[in-house]
Amino acid sequence: MNQLSPAHHEYPRVDVAGHVVITGAGLITSAGATPAECFRSVRDHTCEFRPMSAMEASLPAGSVGSQAVDIDTRSDAPREAAYLRQAIRDALTAAGLSLAGDCRRRMLMLGTTLHGIRAGGRFLRNGDPAELEHFLANATNACAAEGMEFAGGVITTCSACSSGLGAIALATTLLRGGHADVVVAGGYDPISEYAWAGFSSLRLVARGDLRPFARGREGMKLGEGYAVVVLERANDAIARCAPVRAYVAGWGESADAHHLTQPLPTGDGAARAMHEAMQRAGVVPGEIGLAVAHATGTPDNDASEAAALATVLGNARGTVPVVGLKSHLGHTLGGAGAVELVLAAEAMREGVVLTCRQVGADAVEFEGLGVATGPSRAASISATLNSSLGFGGANTSVVLTPQPPRASRPSPPSRVVCITGIAALTAGGWPYARAADTRERVSIDDSSLGELLSGRRARRLSAYSKYTVAALVRAVADASLPAHALERASALLASMHGSPGYCFDYYSQIVQEGVMAANPVLFAEGVPNAAAAHVSALLGVRGACQTIIGSRTSGLDALSLGALRIREGASDVVLVAVAEEAHPAIDRAYEAALGAPLRSFAGACAFVLESAAHAHARDVRPWATVDASHWAWRPPARMTEAMTDVMQKVNTRCIAGTDAGTFLERVERLSARRCRVDIATREAAFIGEHFATTPLLVLADVLQHRLQRSGESTGIVCGDWLGACVGVRVTRADRERPGKEGQA
Repeated sequence: MNQLSPAHHEYPRVDVAGHVVITGAGLITSAGATPAECFRSVRDHTCEFRPMSAMEASLPAGSVGSQAVDIDTRSDAPREAAYLRQAIRDALTAAGLSLAGDCRRRMLMLGTTLHGIRAGGRFLRNGDPAELEHFLANATNACAAEGMEFAGGVITTCSACSSGLGAIALATTLLRGGHADVVVAGGYDPISEYAWAGFSSLRLVARGDLRPFARGREGMKLGEGYAVVVLERANDAIARCAPVRAYVAGWGESADAHHLTQPLPTGDGAARAMHEAMQRAGVVPGEIGLAVAHATGTPDNDASEAAALATVLGNARGTVPVVGLKSHLGHTLGGAGAVELVLAAEAMREGVVLTCRQVGADAVEFEGLGVATGPSRAASISATLNSSLGFGGANTSVVLTPQPPRASRPSPPSRVVCITGIAALTAGGWPYARAADTRERVSIDDSSLGELLSGRRARRLSAYSKYTVAALVRAVADASLPAHALERASALLASMHGSPGYCFDYYSQIVQEGVMAANPVLFAEGVPNAAAAHVSALLGVRGACQTIIGSRTSGLDALSLGALRIREGASDVVLVAVAEEAHPAIDRAYEAALGAPLRSFAGACAFVLESAAHAHARDVRPWATVDASHWAWRPPARMTEAMTDVMQKVNTRCIAGTDAGTFLERVERLSARRCRVDIATREAAFIGEHFATTPLLVLADVLQHRLQRSGESTGIVCGDWLGACVGVRVTRADRERPGKEGQA
């Protein structure tokens, strides 16, 4: 593996408490199968775009991209899982950590846009629903983690092309909040006809070279990348003499609140993310030795990002080298942020300013911007700034430094988190309809959303996006949250399946008619973070917007992560929502995988989270406080161990249960007996399986109808068929006045 030389084992003799470091990295791209190989190829400008042999469908003549190099997978795992497994193993080995053993405090946090999308193509071609066993993000996680232990929990996030950096930002929150000692974080996306056809339909694929920031640039080239880093608290890493590759000195996130696919022309959203990352790191523009831009080579995106960089760098914009690494590697989509972060860390360690490929200094369009051109050159780099800008205006930036940053990072304040708004939508109505005909209504009638969604824009939304926005509109109204608070708020959304209707229709057309028949509207709306883009634009949310995907636990994951963001002081208000569509393909897939009929039901649930101080200042009445969260993950055969652990940690009284006669229901019953839980709420028995929406529907029902007295507590626990389990403990609050800061 690419171990650090002794010269890099210089540990700082200063207090590093509160800081997070990178101790290992794994990287596989078209340029190589290790960080060192990829770095050398980019440094020496030896990367090339080639025909993509792993593409499932035929592309137009002359189409080239950046398919990942071949590796010896020695398994029949899906492509994305096999490559990801190798990257994770490499990262853990480089960090000096075992692959298995007692890893109860180790978590896996990944970002992706397409997860196992290639399985969808196989299903559409052969009609075998068993293919969809590999479709969801959590299925990719489980397969990639085979032979390794991540007992502390496994989570997947999506913010489109900023997913990789978004995962790393969330991982720092988990570490600083004390929920893990090691987090393997990063991003990936496989080479896919689904992605190529979608970007081509939006006229974003270049016929010629990918030339970031250059005049006459035509667009992007599709790439493939798998990148992860091992993150630890600095004190822990130094105590075990681990190789410190870089300090994650600061991160920043924002939303444009503008459009689903087009960036804000002024670059204001991206600039806010960059400024926030630099402010957290305590660095000024002149100290940035390398700015790794998103730089897709598309006309609008590059122009917007150039405006953002000009704003943030100010007088230093001509001296800070700005590089677009996609000119070497193509656009690796959800993996891009992590891929480019690993290369930035390598450049900083080696003292090399990487430069753009196929762009000469005289071709740069943006006067005064220090776009790095020509051969790579030696330079001392004291800080790097990486930025990723995704569909829907999801912007993430991360600052790396080789030494502890000047900005102090004290432990997160002990801030109380309140639930001030609740809303729920189900096909059977809310509160739960106990009538027998509830199970005949699987979808929510759009007419019931009329007062919540209006205008031509809403007509194009997928059902998943409509449900998410509608539930949040009601929750915001329940919390009496004003517009200025929404503007400063963040959002953590969730879904297990996203938009299966649009995704199914879009992909079916590609399979039947070829990649040039792709529908751009269905492509954009079928991306898992489409609902986040609409929430941002329609409600004016300009803070971080991410979507937790691919697991039945996703809703509780989002609620827990939102509470952690408030506790660490990253936000005063976080909007949490989860939604699911009903679709026949979902039912067929679960029946094939579980050996039992499982009918999907549409639903949505939303919560407004606030710091107690913020709620108190508004003089609102909270429903409850969010006191604790706990994650666990085990292989399905050991899932009772995971669920029992979580139930004990959060002192549960409620299980967001299943009702399909699968092994998960048996796990729930056995865990309840072991923990002597007398109250096991099985709402699915009344309303059907709402997947990731189920636990938040249970929580909403408990808070609104079951916890009657202030100070009464309960834990809500949810499990997933692939081994994930998460629990949250809540306490009924004084409905007359929220508790003051520091009090439960």
